[in-house]
Amino acid sequence: MRRLLLLCMITVSVFILIELFQRYSKESWEFEKEFQMNLGDAVNSSTRCKPVNKILFLKTHKTGSSTVTNILNRYGDSRNLWFALPVVENAFHFFWPHPFLLRYVLAFGRQPNILCNHARYNKEPMHWLFPKETTRYVTILREPREHFECIFNFFKLQRYFDDLRNFSNPLEVFLHNPEFHLEKLNFNVTGPLNLLKNPMLFELGLDTEHQNDFAVVRNYIHFLQQEFDLVMLMEYFDESLVLLKRRFCWTIKDILYFKLNERRNKDKQNISKYSKERIQEWNFGDVLLYNVFNRTLWEMIRREGPGFFKDLELFRKAKETMTKACLREGNFLTRPYSGRFVKGYALKRNISSELDDTCNKMIMNEIPFVNHHRSKMVKLFQRIDSAKNRPNFSSL
Repeated sequence: MRRLLLLCMITVSVFILIELFQRYSKESWEFEKEFQMNLGDAVNSSTRCKPVNKILFLKTHKTGSSTVTNILNRYGDSRNLWFALPVVENAFHFFWPHPFLLRYVLAFGRQPNILCNHARYNKEPMHWLFPKETTRYVTILREPREHFECIFNFFKLQRYFDDLRNFSNPLEVFLHNPEFHLEKLNFNVTGPLNLLKNPMLFELGLDTEHQNDFAVVRNYIHFLQQEFDLVMLMEYFDESLVLLKRRFCWTIKDILYFKLNERRNKDKQNISKYSKERIQEWNFGDVLLYNVFNRTLWEMIRREGPGFFKDLELFRKAKETMTKACLREGNFLTRPYSGRFVKGYALKRNISSELDDTCNKMIMNEIPFVNHHRSKMVKLFQRIDSAKNRPNFSSL
């Protein structure tokens, strides 16, 4: 009797396990089916819209823009799109901080599809090269207080001021009286020093000399609202990318990313309440700019409806999948620019052949990508120029 009871219990347990396995397999299959439909290139929405392939991305400093540039580089490279490239070999920006000019771009006989390296906004030449009727204009902003701390410390701006070099907290000393320190500079403001006041407004084209006039700042922000189709926010990076994906008729696969060019934790400074208040006063233009486009972003997301958040969930699951497939666990450093270490990655060994190229390109910064695009262009020109214009005698 005891054996019979034990046999019955085992049989029931087996049936329960089979049922649970079948249910799990069905749910997993359903998720995988939905995941692949959103992740892959063949998406139902492609029959209803045409992917956007002409993009001007105004790359701003220390806002997460290197990650966006990587996404655009991979997207364009996989589709053999044409990139606007700096005219100077080995350069990776368009003579920033000078306003963008057409002569800064390498001429190659046709209009480019994508601009995604550092350039300072300049309406007329940019509109000529990337007509508004056929191009989507995109940029990215960051919360102004955190952004200014990052700008000041990443570029070590205190080194330009003799009276700031010996302080343990030069940022706070500078913020106590910015005008006083700027007046003591014995040379013209150049390079990263242009980012010492309203750095985002400066990169978007408003000269520093006009930034103390509230009416001018307000009107310029209104102008930017007309110029840019999408203004992303670093604090809502995933949301911004999903919005881009939906507005540009892209796929989840197109917007996958690994964060690039992020500072090491030890290089980040926790700023005091006093410093935050002073940054808000000093950079009131950037605060106004950010607040306007923060409201705009969430209004655009609201208009997308509940499907937006389903996409967001699938996107984050896809990111997690790619991270597990590509990256080794641990803390790694890289030095994309001379003298500055930032957080980096190490790829797993024995990555599948299908993922190897994707994983490698997801951790490439803009410099090797510029060289890669330039090399592709040169090879294409060489192939075209070497073609012989001979009649086909066999058909005569």
